[in-house]
Amino acid sequence: MKLWEKQTTALDRRIEAFTIGRDRELDIALAPYDVRASIAHAQMLGECGIIPADHAAQLVAQLQHITEQIEAGRFRIADGIEDVHSQLELELINALGTIGENIHTARSRNDQVLTALALLIRDRISQTTRQIAAFAESMLSWAQKHRRILMPGMTHMQAAMPTTFGLWMLAFAESLLEDIAFFDPVARLTDKNPLGTAAGYGSSFPIDRRRTAALLGFSQIVASPAAAQLLRGKLERAVAFALASVSATLARLAMDVVLSLSPGYQLLRLPSQFSTGSSIMPHKQNPDVFELLRARFNRLQVLPHDISAVTTNLPSGYHRDYQLLKELLLPAWDDFDECLSIASLVLPNIEPVEGALDRPEFRAIWSVERIHAQMRTSGESFRSAYRTIAHAIESSPNETIGGNADYLYALEDEACAEIERRLQTIVNGL
Repeated sequence: MKLWEKQTTALDRRIEAFTIGRDRELDIALAPYDVRASIAHAQMLGECGIIPADHAAQLVAQLQHITEQIEAGRFRIADGIEDVHSQLELELINALGTIGENIHTARSRNDQVLTALALLIRDRISQTTRQIAAFAESMLSWAQKHRRILMPGMTHMQAAMPTTFGLWMLAFAESLLEDIAFFDPVARLTDKNPLGTAAGYGSSFPIDRRRTAALLGFSQIVASPAAAQLLRGKLERAVAFALASVSATLARLAMDVVLSLSPGYQLLRLPSQFSTGSSIMPHKQNPDVFELLRARFNRLQVLPHDISAVTTNLPSGYHRDYQLLKELLLPAWDDFDECLSIASLVLPNIEPVEGALDRPEFRAIWSVERIHAQMRTSGESFRSAYRTIAHAIESSPNETIGGNADYLYALEDEACAEIERRLQTIVNGL
């Protein structure tokens, strides 16, 4: 069954398979949202007198029954059915006869898809932002657990200045809180009701689009029907940018962990139950989990480009090109969720190596602290003290420069309190 089928010439089988693509597979995710929108649509049709009120009530009751099937995991798109929208209409017709044929009154598959997609995205960004906030909270807990442990800060991948493991982890937590803000414009984009815009040009049916907006929790409607189809690609790309921003942060965290576990750094330890081995070298413990997280988060960063490539230079109106957007966004979003789940599992188990700054390669890492002390005791300018300390380091290459970490601990305490406050504000707003 196809919603557009006119029972005339049969479609070539290969063309049918090609045009359906992965719809039958991916549309399962849209099913609960398509039903929710259909319930609102049927209710509005009855209230407006476009169909009899008792017919609308029967449609709503049957759609609620389908909702129960979806929630129980019993909903399927049957063989020969093009997509979830066709399956839902078929089930209504099978259950209610000609009454079921009225569900598509005053709507097109175009606005039907867009409405279901907007509802899905709205729900998923709520879930995803909560998961990201929970991960940031886990980072904060890790930083608090391992506070007061010093580590070398790096620039150009060379020893730069001392820092703490707490401040290192808090940097990523703070970055995640900034990344969450990328989901705000997505939420605004999904707050306009496209239902009733039909194929992008409205219809002569006297529907009440503000009523379906209220029933579905939208604060406003898409005012110009043609603007609804301009949302296609824009919605998906906005989500992709948000996911890519978080992915960039977490890919860099994964890279830091891989480096810190390597023999050249030895700043972190990873328990053996989170490491893999070598098929030939029995001593190996490989950080495969973080390498794969790095690769998969990096791959997610090209998602906005992939989506833009599909929609670039399309004219207004609906185009079948939009079908590919589901194939790009939904699996990528699932991949993101899985990676975040794995990162959440492993993160609490990595451990800092104490005493790292005692190694010979970090003997001069307190040089800036020594400049500060030189300025206090001699009254020299910064540049003069800089030259004095530089000369001392060059003339005594084996001498270790000591320092006082109290200022780092103060920074760590301040950062912990501030990030905890920001995180709580975000959590309270979710």
